[in-house]
Amino acid sequence: MEKSILFFDVDGTIVSEDDNRVIPESAKKAILQANRNGHITMVNTGRTILIIEDSVKQLGFSGFICGCGTNIILDNKELLRHKNDKELCVYIMMFMEKLGIQAIFESAESMSYNAKIGINPELENMLDYFKRMGFNVTESHEKSFYFDKFFCWAHDDESFSIFEKELSKDFGIIRRGDSPGIRRCEVVPKGHSKATGMQFCLERLGIDHKNSYAFGDSANDLPMLEFAAHSAAMGGCPDTLKSTVDFVTDTFYNDGLAKAIERFGLI
Repeated sequence: MEKSILFFDVDGTIVSEDDNRVIPESAKKAILQANRNGHITMVNTGRTILIIEDSVKQLGFSGFICGCGTNIILDNKELLRHKNDKELCVYIMMFMEKLGIQAIFESAESMSYNAKIGINPELENMLDYFKRMGFNVTESHEKSFYFDKFFCWAHDDESFSIFEKELSKDFGIIRRGDSPGIRRCEVVPKGHSKATGMQFCLERLGIDHKNSYAFGDSANDLPMLEFAAHSAAMGGCPDTLKSTVDFVTDTFYNDGLAKAIERFGLI
């Protein structure tokens, strides 16, 4: 069997997005078998390495593409780490404070939030979870403040246009789903994405693009699914993914990931 490289999203693909944070036994066995068959298995996530749970790290992956391509680790060695200018990070944090835009600022070392703006229920749930897991959570006005990327909740009004215009100079803004009055956005340094991380790994490992496979479930997986030679989306995924992938597999709790790996003939 020719060696291939498999890229996996985390939330909604490997791990359930509900409070249980379950990894199906079928997924564990499929990833293990893919490794035994000589394939390279990579996590490819918007999460920074700090907040990837041990339960995921212990599945035997060859490496991790984290923070939407800003940090790449292979065989326990860090091969790439994009670092924003610290002054730029502070400027953006203060700029968002003036606009009243709440955010969770993410880096490989810590998670930060601006307590002066207030905390919405979604952010509060995130912070509670991170603290329970023992992750390093700080306040953004501390001297150590820095971020690799961030997720924010912007008001659906003129302030969003101001925010988008200013940040688009240095960052890509990925819409992650809106609700009345709120726009959810993932903000990543320009030139970095799940797809750029994949390209880096293919070149580093000398694997032909035709042997690349991707598995995801949400809108921020689109660059990964588009880039891969072969791709599958989890059952229940947004319609925007369906025309991009080779097929839509079964749902998360119906062994969708394992079925997709098997259908591609990788195990």
